[in-house]
Amino acid sequence: MSKTHYIQNDLWKDRFADCPAVTMNKNRIVAEEGTYLNQIYYVESGRVKFSITTPEGNEKIMYIVNKGELIGDLWSSTHRPYFMSATTITKCTFRVMEPKAFVKVLLSDPTLVENWMGNLSELMEFLVDHVTELVFLDKEQIIVKYIYRLSFNYGVQTDKGIKINTKMTHQLFADLMGCSRITVSKIMSILIKKNVIMKEDGYIYITDMDELKRMLNLL
Repeated sequence: MSKTHYIQNDLWKDRFADCPAVTMNKNRIVAEEGTYLNQIYYVESGRVKFSITTPEGNEKIMYIVNKGELIGDLWSSTHRPYFMSATTITKCTFRVMEPKAFVKVLLSDPTLVENWMGNLSELMEFLVDHVTELVFLDKEQIIVKYIYRLSFNYGVQTDKGIKINTKMTHQLFADLMGCSRITVSKIMSILIKKNVIMKEDGYIYITDMDELKRMLNLL
């Protein structure tokens, strides 16, 4: 996903600034699979996971949204049940807007529409990539590709390398990949020993971007 992502350009911050604020603690359901959404949530702070659940009760995380992103912008106007559940994974503060008001804001600015549609394309690309990765790549390749993708959305250049400016725990990687935390820890240790990445204060730093790209056959 590209640098035009919401987190990079604060696309919605000013437009939701005067909307009512709602705070939810960790593990609260924002939107439940199979129900209808009647409002748009702007993530002012915190992090939310989108997941699907099998009839047996097994959960698969599809993607995660952070500060600056929206929940419900696609589905609230379709009058169809939501196909995933959105659950807070940290304490979150949202700004809430009615769907009709959101459409009015959207249509008032052609540039806003263009950016919004671009981001929808990025989300579609991400979901297709995610399914492809789970089917065709091994676990190490999936983690490497996910770190590479994070560098586009959250990468900040520092003296130590490219800092992924959002914390990703091994358990969160495991939930996204559908594997064990132990598997993620082993792969992370290999990448650290190869000096491809380092970790400090819970943040990942890419210390050798060229080698990371070579591992993905991008160089």
